[in-house]
Amino acid sequence: MLPLSARRSAVRPSRLATAVATIGIAVALGTTGCGAGQISQTANQLPAVNGANVNIDSLQLRDVQIVYPEKDAPTVFGNGGPFEIAFVVANSDPTVYYRLKEIKPEKGSIEFVEGSDSADRVIPPGQALRGGTPVGATRDGEKKVTAELTNAGDTVASGLTTDLTFVFEKREGNGSWVPAGETTVQTPVDAGAKLERQDVARNAEPTFYNQHHGEAGPGDSEGGTPETGSEEGGGH
Repeated sequence: MLPLSARRSAVRPSRLATAVATIGIAVALGTTGCGAGQISQTANQLPAVNGANVNIDSLQLRDVQIVYPEKDAPTVFGNGGPFEIAFVVANSDPTVYYRLKEIKPEKGSIEFVEGSDSADRVIPPGQALRGGTPVGATRDGEKKVTAELTNAGDTVASGLTTDLTFVFEKREGNGSWVPAGETTVQTPVDAGAKLERQDVARNAEPTFYNQHHGEAGPGDSEGGTPETGSEEGGGH
């Protein structure tokens, strides 16, 4: 049996590789430092994003969604496309290379407009592949492809989900690619363009904020008094 010091030295490289991969995946999936120290409470919670989330093998498929058409949405929905597919898939394995082979819809077909070469869809260890650009989701240092769904019929509609099946491969030691599994994701249509934020509700009950900023609520017109039941000082 090896001495204790030798055994410790032997495990350090693998621990370092795992740590590096973990850091890379955290960046790819949008993890922030505010979650530190809360692992026991949030380990089983999914990130607060718009799309669907699925794990398969060592891959984390996140924020899968159909991007709401920017122009002439009624016509696009009526024609069953074209729709852009948005997603990010991260590889948490420290040594294995994966590749996104294809995405299969309920109806119609999905083509890779950008990333048509299969080599463009390879996901190295500790890295990520992003498809599309959903609202609020752009990150540097990721491989990017563009997947487009056409002839979807009525399987895609705002407020509903449609099944998309992601098919993956992984690279063997001899360089050949073998099946790594597939997963079907119930995919929503995203909410469309960002809405302008409005922190103070208009024409609402009187609050400490609007009483001191000239924004009156019901019953708070000039010479009037606030309705009963409002907390004095806003209750904050």
